[in-house]
Amino acid sequence: MDNKTIGFIGGGNMAYAIAKGLVVSGMVKADKIITSARTEARLQTVWKELGTHTTLNNVEVAEKADVIFLAVKPHILPGVLLEIGSKIIPSNKLFVSVAAGVTIDFMQNNLPENSKVIRTMPNTPCLVQSGVVVYSLGKTCTKEDGDVLKTLLNVIGHVEQVDEGQIDGMSSLMGCSIAWFMLVLESMSDGGVKNGVPRGISYTLAAKAMEGAAKLYLESGKHVGQLKDEVTSPGGSTICGLYELEQGDVRGTFMKAVEAATKRNKELGKQN
Repeated sequence: MDNKTIGFIGGGNMAYAIAKGLVVSGMVKADKIITSARTEARLQTVWKELGTHTTLNNVEVAEKADVIFLAVKPHILPGVLLEIGSKIIPSNKLFVSVAAGVTIDFMQNNLPENSKVIRTMPNTPCLVQSGVVVYSLGKTCTKEDGDVLKTLLNVIGHVEQVDEGQIDGMSSLMGCSIAWFMLVLESMSDGGVKNGVPRGISYTLAAKAMEGAAKLYLESGKHVGQLKDEVTSPGGSTICGLYELEQGDVRGTFMKAVEAATKRNKELGKQN
C-alpha cells in the first residue's frame, strides 16, 4: 500500500478507529492519510496527534486520495456525494462507505458514472485491531478492488464479504452490539460491587471473562449451548444466575434489540 493515499471524509470515531489501526499496524504511514471534517476542533486533537494530513475541504480529500472512506452520518452523505461528485472524475478511485443504511445503488447514482463503490460496516473495536468489518462490492468493482479493501482492513480485524441485503442485520450484530456488550459489562460490574468486589477489579474480571468466552467459542468449535452447559453444574451458582436472567427475558430482549437496530438501519437508508 506504499503508493496509495487513503482519505477519510468525516473525522469521527469510526474513521479514527480505522485510521489508527492502519497506522499502528504499519500498513499505512500517517503521512499517506488525509482527513476532512466540518470543524477544526476534531482535527486539531486526535487526528493531529496521529500525524495525518487534515483539511476542511472534502473535495481535497477526494482529489488526493486513491481510496476514499465516506465516514459521515447517513443524513450528511447525500450532500457530500453531490459535493465531490460534481468535482471528481473517478478514474481508479475507490469509494468506501461506512454510512449505516445507505445502499450501493444510492451512492452510485449520486457519483459520476462508473464510480467504484464498496459498502462496508466496521465496528469500533477496529481501534484496538480486534474489529469486524463486513463489505459488499458495487457492480463496477473488481475482485482486485475487494482485495485492496481486505488488505487494508485485515490488519484491524476480521473482514468478511457478504450480500448487501444482509448488511443491515449484520451491522446490528457486530456494530450496535458493542454498546450492548458495554451495558452488560457495566451491569455485571455493578453486581460485583454490590457483592463487595472493588469497582476496578470488577470491570476487569467481567471484561476478561467476556473476552475469554468469545475466544473459547471461536477456537473450540463447540456450540455455544454446549459451552454454556459445561459451566453449569446441577444445583450450582451458574444455573441460579441463568434462572434469574431467563426471568428477565434476556434472550427475547436481545433479539428485540437486534430487530430494532436492523429496522432503524433500513429506515436510515430510505431517508436518503
